[in-house]
Amino acid sequence: MVSTLSKSFAAAAALGLLALTPGYAAAQAKCALTIEAPLEQWTIRYNPLEDDVAQRQFDISLVNNGGTPCNGNIIAFLQNEPYGLRGAAGAPAVRYALVDETYGGVNITPVTGQSPRRRGASVSVKQGERMPARLTFAAFPEATTAQGRYTQVVQLFLQQDNGQVHAVKPVTLVLDLAAAASIGLKGEFSRPNGTPVIDLGELTEGARPLNTALYVHSTGGYRVSITSANQGRLRQGATAWYVDYNLKVGTQDINLQRVDTINVVSQTARRDDYPLTVRIGDVAGKRAGEYSDILTFTVAAI
Repeated sequence: MVSTLSKSFAAAAALGLLALTPGYAAAQAKCALTIEAPLEQWTIRYNPLEDDVAQRQFDISLVNNGGTPCNGNIIAFLQNEPYGLRGAAGAPAVRYALVDETYGGVNITPVTGQSPRRRGASVSVKQGERMPARLTFAAFPEATTAQGRYTQVVQLFLQQDNGQVHAVKPVTLVLDLAAAASIGLKGEFSRPNGTPVIDLGELTEGARPLNTALYVHSTGGYRVSITSANQGRLRQGATAWYVDYNLKVGTQDINLQRVDTINVVSQTARRDDYPLTVRIGDVAGKRAGEYSDILTFTVAAI
């Protein structure tokens, strides 16, 4: 439009005409809307082990530089791609929602490629006006959704009742799902002074499955490190009396003479339980009393 007007004006000047062409005046009288967004990427940083919801609000401005009001509804549209936040190749898409909060909250999620059609104008931007609008972006990852970055580009625009579109603005929606892991015990144990304690009862030689399990919740792969304060010995206080023992976590025998690890490689989130089993060594001739060791389990996302 600008190029055409420029050429027309140049031709008119060559002919010695002083009046503007009718097309230029008509253009000035129309709605001329732009959408301004302070952020080109709308990012939610989400840790499913700590955060209740994956949701944020973002502001845009509707700016009318034309000569008549711009009336319509804020719409979202997808450009030749299916709905859903996409991550690494092969990862399931993540559902999300977009809500226009300008007048009470209207769902404009482009589930079918474009927001549901709305009748009647919810927005009226007067000539020369800058109108703020706010949208809520919420993501809904599944329990098995792995850590990583999930994105989709949506086109925001204002649509009149007659279908005419104004001010297309691309925005990238991003779900940044944190690499995170948590660890704990479940089953039979006590917690005096906040520290979990498993009572082995009377020590007898041999294997003993415990009614206790180690659990790990993770958004992907993880590493569990296990250490023994006494390097695999149940010791009587600060004395030299001890009973050797071994530990099995799930199906893995743990070397308590050093720091040992359990490594899990995964492209999906994990919810794993590891039943604990101990094997008590020779107790013959040992001094009566209470024997104990301190085990430390540490988890890190990988």
